[in-house]
Amino acid sequence: MPQKFYYRARDLSGRLVKGQVEAESTSAAAAVLRERQLFPVELRPLREYKLDLGALLRLKVKSRDMAVLARQFATLLDAGVPLLPALRVLVRQTENRRLRECLEQVVAEVQKGRGLAEAFDHHRDILPEIFLSMVAVGEASGTLDKALGRLAGYFERQADLTDKLKTATSYPLLVAGIAVVVAVALLVLIVPIFADIFRQMNVPLPLPTRIVMGLSYGLIHYWYLFLLALVGGVVGLRYYLRTPKGKERWDRFLLRLPVVGGLLRKSAVARFASTLSTLLATGVPLLQGLAVAGRVLGLSPAVKEVAAMEEGVRRGERLSVLMARGTFFPPLAVSMVAVGEESGNLDGLLAKLGDFFEREVEGTVNRFSTLVEPFLIIGVGVLVGLIALSIYLPLFSLPGALSAQAPGM
Repeated sequence: MPQKFYYRARDLSGRLVKGQVEAESTSAAAAVLRERQLFPVELRPLREYKLDLGALLRLKVKSRDMAVLARQFATLLDAGVPLLPALRVLVRQTENRRLRECLEQVVAEVQKGRGLAEAFDHHRDILPEIFLSMVAVGEASGTLDKALGRLAGYFERQADLTDKLKTATSYPLLVAGIAVVVAVALLVLIVPIFADIFRQMNVPLPLPTRIVMGLSYGLIHYWYLFLLALVGGVVGLRYYLRTPKGKERWDRFLLRLPVVGGLLRKSAVARFASTLSTLLATGVPLLQGLAVAGRVLGLSPAVKEVAAMEEGVRRGERLSVLMARGTFFPPLAVSMVAVGEESGNLDGLLAKLGDFFEREVEGTVNRFSTLVEPFLIIGVGVLVGLIALSIYLPLFSLPGALSAQAPGM
């Protein structure tokens, strides 16, 4: 089924033009542009931002699964196994269902005479762009096994980095979840008991108690409204974050947060350096490498800076000079890129830069976990304490209420 693609391309005079084209696949869209004497600089599927629950749930294949695939593929090719038999072995060994279905379709396409890169390109909705780019370069240069070996190392490092970030967020989320469960249990099970007692004794209720009892009543009798609001909020937020404006606002908010902002920035720099290093070492041109590396950053401010860097490199400017003009990349990253350019070993210096910031992420994760733990415990205590205090406040006026109800008073 044809789909729309957004493109930025150069015409014969070198002028940059932008627009949309409709085609069956990315490679078909590129062919259409070449027929128009346009040479694509950027070409990507055009997303229509409509509410699509299926699209909201579709995700790329995880880095760990891609690492296993690339490592096995590289080993088979290095051992001299022909391409088609190697692909069939991968189909049998791959546990990830979506990836296995993708490989089955790739086998069918290759059997029809299509190139491997073109066959994989039809599945860019689940495959990382760096995988597609490096497979294309490796296939064209006859070094597919080496390209896959580098990809395996890259995906293994990315999986480790993702695990470290998950470690930083899993404990706070767990504690927050426990706090919510405890608060709901108190509101649903304990508060109604005291509410009945206070009602029978006609005890005057202070404002905090009335608020807590109102929440308790709402949760018990209108729980479905809370559930609908929660589900609607989650779906609405995910939809909003898929829009360019929503994602950019969210990313800028996250980067301004203490500790979290620094962690995300270091993680993005590590991904950028590692991705660009892997691409350059495989023979991918710097411009194409920047285009791919910019899209793995995930943070809108960084993606915009890399896009500006891409334009500057096309004009002949040095990468380090362009990085220094922006605000996202730290001075250390700029300095190491400058040294790499001077020495002619840019991919090697970028690899070291990626390793350095991966270690920085690990250190920040450890410090974050140590720092946030006492605050989380205090937060849970304050939440439970406020609910308990709101319940006990009316007890201070209970003797007066009993005296008023006593005979002869």
